[in-house]
Amino acid sequence: MVGRLRALVILLSLMGTMAVAAFVLVTGSGSVAPPSRRVIEVAGTTATDLGLFKGEVLVWAPGGLSSDEVSRVRDSVRVAAISAVRSGLLPVASARRGYPVVPVETMAVNPDAYAAAVGRAGGRLASMLSTGVVLSRTGAALRRLRAGGRLRLVGRRPLRVGGVVDDRLLAGYEAAVGLERGRRLGIDHVAYALVRPRGALDGLKASVRRLLDGRQVSFQLPQERPWFRAGSGTLPLAQAKARFGEFAVKSPTRPAPDPRWVAARIATRAVPVLGLVRCHRLIVDDLAAAMRDLQSQDLARLVDAAAFHRSGGCLRQGAVTDGRGGLSTSAWGIGFDLAARGGRGSRPDRRLVAVMARHGFAWDGRWLQRESGHFEWVGASA
Repeated sequence: MVGRLRALVILLSLMGTMAVAAFVLVTGSGSVAPPSRRVIEVAGTTATDLGLFKGEVLVWAPGGLSSDEVSRVRDSVRVAAISAVRSGLLPVASARRGYPVVPVETMAVNPDAYAAAVGRAGGRLASMLSTGVVLSRTGAALRRLRAGGRLRLVGRRPLRVGGVVDDRLLAGYEAAVGLERGRRLGIDHVAYALVRPRGALDGLKASVRRLLDGRQVSFQLPQERPWFRAGSGTLPLAQAKARFGEFAVKSPTRPAPDPRWVAARIATRAVPVLGLVRCHRLIVDDLAAAMRDLQSQDLARLVDAAAFHRSGGCLRQGAVTDGRGGLSTSAWGIGFDLAARGGRGSRPDRRLVAVMARHGFAWDGRWLQRESGHFEWVGASA
């Protein structure tokens, strides 16, 4: 009898610990995670331990998915459940005269389907989304808002903040709204789908490739990347803002940064191998260190400095948008093209990729969406 009581006490203690961890993960504190953190630390556990997106497979294709393609995947016998994630920019009101909009990266989802995909830690998400906009901890810190506050938009009614959750529950997006509210706000582009397979993963992949015949389809598992989302492996916009500063724009369709932000954040410096560069001042030292590292290993020949400057360096022409109505992290001056010499085609030499990674620059050949020769600062996850 004593043994049974002792086992019951231990079981209840473990259940209580898991409940507290999940509650902390959902409510959050508004703090911004350090750049090098790759998992959530909650009461001594990790996001994987808490089961975020456990059993889910991310399905993505360049340019996103059409509604018809989502329906085809949903109806596959290999799919047990699906949550389509739509993305876009909310025009949040700015205090900057002449630059009235702060673009806020937002997802629109079916509340019940997305909460089910998140898992136990997302249990309260559905009810939060039904009452208004849900902010990530970083998004709330940038907006200086908390649950119950009002998110002011340009040309639209304010949105009530239904809750604040850990960034990873929203896959790095700054905000989330329900599907119908998202449609009214113009957030209707399906960026990717979260799919729960019925049966073996290989069977799901074969089925989706067949259904999306002719499209380049990528699949991702939750543990494979720091952020469980589609597109390039760059920092989510919230993380770019937290590290490199947030700027206002004239409008979401003209998202060039406010000149005052550019003057304060973009620096011109002489860098080995490349010469004079204009990049975000916080990455220039890392870029210079990477170039010195290449020189010390007699690998500077792998970089074509002239091609770097022809492409616009860190401030590439037209790079502020991602081609799908979203904002690119290149707008922060933290990415650039390095044309490789001596490599096969336009693929950079693996030694160049390794050196750049040591200094925080990831090559997009590792990402879901590939641009040959493009590098971007992502920090320790490179």
